[in-house]
Amino acid sequence: MLTEIEELSKKLHQLEMDWWIHHDLFTFQWWFIVVVNLLFFLAFLFLMDRGRALRITVAFLLSFIILGTFDQTGQFFGLWSYAHEFIGFTENYNAVDFLAVPSIFALTYQMFTPWRIFLVANLLVCLLNAYIAEPIFVALGIYKLDNWSYSGSFVLLFVVTLLVKSLTDLIGSDKNTEDYRPKSQRTFGNKEKAR
Repeated sequence: MLTEIEELSKKLHQLEMDWWIHHDLFTFQWWFIVVVNLLFFLAFLFLMDRGRALRITVAFLLSFIILGTFDQTGQFFGLWSYAHEFIGFTENYNAVDFLAVPSIFALTYQMFTPWRIFLVANLLVCLLNAYIAEPIFVALGIYKLDNWSYSGSFVLLFVVTLLVKSLTDLIGSDKNTEDYRPKSQRTFGNKEKAR
């Protein structure tokens, strides 16, 4: 049974790669994926607060990892699928917005740090993503909702952003990062600086 699964898996991967090379690579949809992700990632790099670069980068990476995990899970269970992919041989880059959404989430985290303001901004960002951006990708034939809905995407994105903010705040709190600062930047136990 295991050998049969391995053989079918190899055959599936070969078919997917052939499809990607001959019917997807360099098509309008492929270029659309490239341009959207590149523009949002460049905007992220340009707008990122350099003074808080580490924390904002953590928010970006957490968004990338968590969204990628949910994306792969949804594809595995047949909730949604992608007719077009940026890179055909890796699951992490199958999503049409693999860099765009983490960039948006990280910038939202940066610009709206207090929880109340973040919740309102996050609500708007998730509404725009679920009810405007996703339908555009569906209309272009890039993204397909198999057993899923835009409302499901909205809820999932909203929960993911709350998780990303909570984890980023936890990781970036002074309590967790104080010991990793250079000695010249530490404020506790440094009596010479207090004089």
